[in-house]
Order: sequence, then structure tokens, then C-alpha cells
Amino acid sequence: MKFQSYSFGKSSIVYKLLIIIGFAFSLTACEWGDQIESLSQPNPDDFAVLNSDTVTIKLSTIGTDSLMTGSISRMLLGTYKDPYFGRVKTMSFFQPTLNGGLSLAQEAEYDSLILSLNYDNTYSYGDTTKPMNLTVHKLLKDIVDIPQGGAYWNHNSTPYDPAPIGKITVVPRPRTTGQLKIRLSDALGKQIFSMAKNNQLASSVDWINLVKGLVVVPAATDNGPIVGFEWGPSVDSTSVQLHYHTPSVSEIKKDSTLFKVTANYNQTVADPAGTQLAKLPANKRLSLPSSQSGNQAFMQAGTGIMIRVDLPYLHNLKYVQYAAINKAYLRVKPLRASVTNTLRVPPVLYLYRLDKNNQFYTDGNGAPLAVTLLGSGGGVSSPYFNDLIKNEQYYRFDISSFATEIMVSETNDVGGFIIRSSPFGSSGTFRDAGSEFAKSVDRLVVGDQLNADKGVELELYYTKVKPK
Repeated sequence: MKFQSYSFGKSSIVYKLLIIIGFAFSLTACEWGDQIESLSQPNPDDFAVLNSDTVTIKLSTIGTDSLMTGSISRMLLGTYKDPYFGRVKTMSFFQPTLNGGLSLAQEAEYDSLILSLNYDNTYSYGDTTKPMNLTVHKLLKDIVDIPQGGAYWNHNSTPYDPAPIGKITVVPRPRTTGQLKIRLSDALGKQIFSMAKNNQLASSVDWINLVKGLVVVPAATDNGPIVGFEWGPSVDSTSVQLHYHTPSVSEIKKDSTLFKVTANYNQTVADPAGTQLAKLPANKRLSLPSSQSGNQAFMQAGTGIMIRVDLPYLHNLKYVQYAAINKAYLRVKPLRASVTNTLRVPPVLYLYRLDKNNQFYTDGNGAPLAVTLLGSGGGVSSPYFNDLIKNEQYYRFDISSFATEIMVSETNDVGGFIIRSSPFGSSGTFRDAGSEFAKSVDRLVVGDQLNADKGVELELYYTKVKPK
């Protein structure tokens, strides 16, 4: 590490502050009427504040076994080719159903069967000016039959009929309050309609026997956006709609029945072939050092990839006598070449603690421990700063508490921390359930300290007191 020092003259703020503090402490020992004989003034030459920006930082990339995506509030659809992460693909499996049975008047006449998806007006990723080619398929298995493990994860898939019952090519309108409507097979629609008129859909079980569920699949050749769609019990427009009308002498009365989505999960996977991430170890307890991945480290929500940060030599500062850390800031700058108008960086990043085996430190409830702010206990996060004057874009984290722990540790085995794009969701086994990390594909690429576009730096400030 390289250190720079600054001594204080008599007009410095620190000098004045020391005088004030000393005066205040002297007053606390006095009673009314006592006479203050003298005030011992500290010698400013006995103190020095030093800073360093050359502390060694090690970066690596780790993957998670899986992210829990069952009953998630945002459906994700789409695929695109990422130069750093490979082909990223998302598809949504879901089950529309009825609370009870369905019966129709004998004079009713069939119109159409429509899948209506409500745009999530808060999320999309990638180039939304490019078309999406989507197909809808019937599932061959009830998705309520949860696989081993008690949940659906981002890599899970349910068998489906390869013959589509609906398809559409559309330039999406994400971040709006509109709907994407896909007309489904009239053969299926008329079958549902006929069974309802003959009272053969008397319960949800009858419906599930006919339509176990649906999946929307993006074309493998697409290279456009990934779009979010809302799902939830209050979102009536995310449904399968059976439209029909009843003719009469005076008018034609139009009507519809909604099959609301009651269960769903997203599959989000990436094929890293031809990228540095193809080297990512299958054993998730192992990291991919940035030195082996083009002097870069990677994070991507949805697929569960995170950046690990270690400060292997910071503990050497403890051997500098009479030194104490004041502040430590980790500055993270995205690799410029990785950021485009369509492939943006996360708006906020978060830090969590890991041991040497990439296992999270947890609290008594099994929730991962965040890196905390010094003296507050609150988790450390940072928004994305865009300094237009200096043309600098970065995140800046206060890791003073973590740096201090390294200084006082007797074993130096305090682990490291990971960078991710959202807090964890629920604690316990399904700690990412419902989290933004499980229902988005935001990503980040950072160059290490040997990269021509260096992306990490530790701003370390500490005070050294000269011995008498």
C-alpha cells in the first residue's frame, strides 16, 4: 500500500477541534466556583491523517445454486444476446383457473379465447425497439405439483406441448399500463366453451384436467428486450379470457369469463458459451478470480451471479503503531464498454457478508448479514452516481465498520462480501423469494485493478499518533 500524509498547521480545523474537545473534557471535571489553572493544548505535530487509494482489492465472480421464483409478482418474457453473459432467456410458466365451476347459457355463442398480460410499468431490460416473437403452449403437468425441494427455482421447467396454441410478433410497450393480448387456439376455445355449456366444467379440477397450465416462450433467435408483466390476485387483466355473446331480438349481449392466474414461476437462464463466464466453476463454493476472467468480475440478477470483494492485505495496517481507521470507502465503477442505453447498470447496489467458502454469514433467523454502516447497524448500499462535470459514473460504499473489524481481528479470517442489485427477500431457505434480484436481469461488469479500465478503489483514511 502507498500512503500519503498531511500534517496540520495551527489554523487547521482539526487543531481547533482538539482544543474544543480538550476544553470540554476539562469542564466536566469542574464544579461551580473552581478556578481553571491551565489548559493543556495538544501538539498538532503529534497527529497526522493519512490516506491511501492503492490498497489491494481482489475481485471474483460467484454463482448461486438457484433463485426461488415461484409465485413471483413479475412475469419475465424475452431473450437477448449479451456480449458478457451470453444468451439470456426468460419464460414464464403459469396456471390460469377458476374459483369454482363455469356454466353458460345454451343460446350463448363463442367469440374468442385471449391470453391477456398486463405490462409491468416499472421494468424492462434490453432493446425495446426490437420485436419479440412469442408462442403460447399448454403444459403437460400441473405446476401445483411442486418438484423436490418445495419450491420452483429459476432453472426449473415444466414439460409442455411443443405445438403452440397461440403466437404473436410484437414490438412491446413496456413501462405502460397497457396489455399484451395473444389470441389462443379457437379449437381449444370452442372445446372450453362447449364443455361449459354442457356443465362439464363444474369445478376447478375439471378445468385443470383440461388445461393444466400455460407457458409463454420467446423465440430462440430473438435478440430484443426482456419485458416484465404483472401478476397478482388483484390484476384482472393478467388472465385467460373466454369471450362470447348472447344474441336476442333487440341486441347482442357480449360477455366474458376470466381465468385468473393463481400460480406461476419464471425460468431465467443464460448460456455463457464463448464468454468469460463459461469458466465459472460448477461448485458454487468456488469463485472465478478476475485474473482468470479477463481481469473482470460479473453480477447478474435472475441468473444469480454476484461479485465477490476481498481485502487480503488491509490487516497489515494493524502493524502500523498508533494508527486507527477513520473512514473506508469502496468505490466501484462499471466497465465503460459494458454500459449502453439498453444494457444499463442497476440503480442501487447492496453488500452482504460471505465466508471463505462463499457461504453467507447469517443472523439467528437464517437471514444473510449485510455489511453495516459504522455505528448504525444499517445495511450498506449505494446509488449509482453520475458526475456530469467529471464524466464519472460510480457507486460508493461506506465500509468503515468492515475495515475496522479486519483491524481488530486476531485471525484475519473475516471473509469478504458480495455485491448484488437488491436486498434479500424472506429469510430462511427461500431467502430470495420475492426479491428484485429474483425477478429482474440487471447486470454489472467491473474491471479489477489490473484492468485498463480499473473499476475498484478503496479510499482509506486513518489517523496516526506519534508516540511520546
